[in-house]
Amino acid sequence: MLQLCRALLRRVPAGRPTVGAVRCFTEAAHSVEKDQHTEPEELEPTVDPCNLEEGTFHTRTLVVHEAFRKFRPPREAWIYQFSNPEQKRGLIELHPDVFAVNPRIDKIHEVLIWQDLCTRKEVIEYMRSELPGSGRKLRPQKGLGKARIKDKRAPQFKFGGVPLGQRPRDYGYDIDPTDLVTGFSAICTTKLAQGTLIIVDTLRGVSVPQMFDYKDTLSGVDSVLFVTGYNPGLTSGQNTEICFHPGIDLLTTEMVHPLALVKHNMVIMDYAAVRQLEQWVLDLKGEHGIEERVENSPL
Repeated sequence: MLQLCRALLRRVPAGRPTVGAVRCFTEAAHSVEKDQHTEPEELEPTVDPCNLEEGTFHTRTLVVHEAFRKFRPPREAWIYQFSNPEQKRGLIELHPDVFAVNPRIDKIHEVLIWQDLCTRKEVIEYMRSELPGSGRKLRPQKGLGKARIKDKRAPQFKFGGVPLGQRPRDYGYDIDPTDLVTGFSAICTTKLAQGTLIIVDTLRGVSVPQMFDYKDTLSGVDSVLFVTGYNPGLTSGQNTEICFHPGIDLLTTEMVHPLALVKHNMVIMDYAAVRQLEQWVLDLKGEHGIEERVENSPL
């Protein structure tokens, strides 16, 4: 295998490797693995984050193709204690397909535009025939020296109908699952590289005062997004209290979306949320048959 790699590298000119050379290297790696009949590495049983003991964090084996292992190693990140942000509790490996992809700015922009158009809402302007009320004529047609009118729903009156009023329109469209996965992974990779993604042990049972205390420990941060893999179980009063303070926001992995990750200065995720987001990306890639692309490797 080493001799084959050296032979391939001699054909590539000095400088940045070309896409064709990487594709040739990938095909050669596939042929070598087929000849050696190597079995793919199996995943360890998934550990339920709810059953983790205090102070212990389990890392799982990541299945990464041998041809991309050199360019796409698993990322490592520290886990901090939520009650004490300066205390580190462990070091975990993050999946490279989610936290180590090429930060495609065009895919991030496409995902954000798609979400904005899907959630776009327009004000409905009611026409004359759609307004409630009687169609009785307000005054006689002649004899008063005034203009001719019919009913109170005429456009010239206050609270009257609008001629050719604006109709609700659906601006949403179906995005390619490959673009969705690439854009979401690029956002996670960018957040991790910029240092604006912090992983904590757990956010189970977190309260609003605790989130504000954690925000105060972060200097120069205006808005913080908390993402948890557990059901927070917040009451209506706590949800109202969060809505009145735009500086913080609490979402679960089912409610998190790309725009929320981008618009907040800092993202705080717990261990369960990280594993659930990784599993969601891998399941989406397996469901739609999204294979690894050569241009996504940082070459």
